[in-house]
Amino acid sequence: MPSTLEAGAAADLVLSWYRREGRDLPWRREPRTPYRVLVAETMLQQTRAEAVAPRFEAFLQRFPDLAALAAAPLDEVLRSWEGLGYYARARNLHRLAGELSVRGGEIPGGRADLLGLSGVGPYIASALRCFAFDIGDPPLDANLRRIALRVSGTPGAPLDAASATAAQELFGAWFSHAPPAQLGDALMDLGARVCTARRPRCGACPLAGVCAAAGSGDPEAFGVRPPKAAPRLRRILAAQLVSPGGQAWRPRPRAGLLGGLWEPPHVFGAEEAPSLEQLLAEVREWGIDGAAPQGSRWQLRHAFTHQVWEGEVVRLLVPAARELSPPALWLDGKELANVAVPRAFRAVLGGGG
Repeated sequence: MPSTLEAGAAADLVLSWYRREGRDLPWRREPRTPYRVLVAETMLQQTRAEAVAPRFEAFLQRFPDLAALAAAPLDEVLRSWEGLGYYARARNLHRLAGELSVRGGEIPGGRADLLGLSGVGPYIASALRCFAFDIGDPPLDANLRRIALRVSGTPGAPLDAASATAAQELFGAWFSHAPPAQLGDALMDLGARVCTARRPRCGACPLAGVCAAAGSGDPEAFGVRPPKAAPRLRRILAAQLVSPGGQAWRPRPRAGLLGGLWEPPHVFGAEEAPSLEQLLAEVREWGIDGAAPQGSRWQLRHAFTHQVWEGEVVRLLVPAARELSPPALWLDGKELANVAVPRAFRAVLGGGG
């Protein structure tokens, strides 16, 4: 590992690069409060910064502080989260806001205090300490772990246990010689833009001269995740179930995929596409018998991380007002705009012509 002097020099190299090349991201601007950092880091889990930036500002306009977030209905929070995916993050953030409001409305800076909160793991705790409280607690995401593996020449992938050890040993010294929040930002950008998993730009890296992976001539031999398994394909047939009262939708269970969001009637097939008869049987479970297909079908496709939904939407007409089985409701256009509909079911809202 580098000596104390080398650690300070390495941190200076990264900070000098960051002052020239760093990204202007909204969560890095003042005031950099613990709440703003908490929202940003929650959104940034498994979502690119470019996709988070516009949603971050809109979310804060609606929920400017912990008290506003805690007081809001979960459905409204989920609706404000639309487009970011991984909705469990929104549910956890809302629950945490309520918990913190009961405790006095302040986000603590102590690591043990943070880890005692529901939904706060080691990374979020370190990110809050680093970016909100300027404490030298390196937030070891995949970017920082990859940089550490390459600089130190440690074999392994960013999610391996060895990467956490290598990163903590390397950056523990670096963060003691630089402003933690600024150095954390710099390393995040370096990993996102230069020391990337594939085709790293070693010629543009301020650490190339001290990096074991760059010196080896094969930087991709270090810090690269193994290939992901192909996502599982699920065949789906969904209904745009229409009556004079609007479309039929219901909230999904709170737990699990798309928990708490709204869904239309739908069925999945195994190897082959599900049949219309299967869909009509599902519609009967919603309390509607005799829905008539209107002949109009259109495509539905949505890719999650581990699975892909692919199939069609069929329009089913209920000509007279009929009561649905709870918790399903008939929702008109205005009401549909005020519930949280996931992207996976957005195709159901429109029409195929």
